[in-house]
Amino acid sequence: MIPDRVLEVMLNGYGHFGSTSNNLIPAHIDTLGASSNPENDEATFFVRKSLAKKTLINLDSNGMAAVYLGLPSHEAYQIKGHFTGSRDLTAEELEVSSKIRNYFIDTISAMGLPRENIEKLYGVAPDIGLTVKIENIYIQTPGPEAGTKLEF
Repeated sequence: MIPDRVLEVMLNGYGHFGSTSNNLIPAHIDTLGASSNPENDEATFFVRKSLAKKTLINLDSNGMAAVYLGLPSHEAYQIKGHFTGSRDLTAEELEVSSKIRNYFIDTISAMGLPRENIEKLYGVAPDIGLTVKIENIYIQTPGPEAGTKLEF
């Protein structure tokens, strides 16, 4: 079962969904929210399909996924697992994404970056969910435990 703290970061933080081709060429897409099925160790990450073409090709080819999850506090985790499919997002998931995207836009613009530039990237709603069966979770928070594998 996915640890509660990892779920908290997954559902309230930001992320980067990574994949690799069979030739080990990486592809990456920002996540714009997530939902989970902790009893089955699965999570669905919300992305923009128009920006995920290489990622989807890689996932269809070999199914390997690595997802970085983080909070502005620097607490972070990496999830590794296998892609189990894609699907449309529910109205509830789109609402969750809207809240997370607005929080992210506010946080980054407060650091001095132009709000209109941030909105171009994160102001557009996701339109597809990528579901991953989680196999491993690693601590990525800077410090002595970074890289440690969590047992779950």
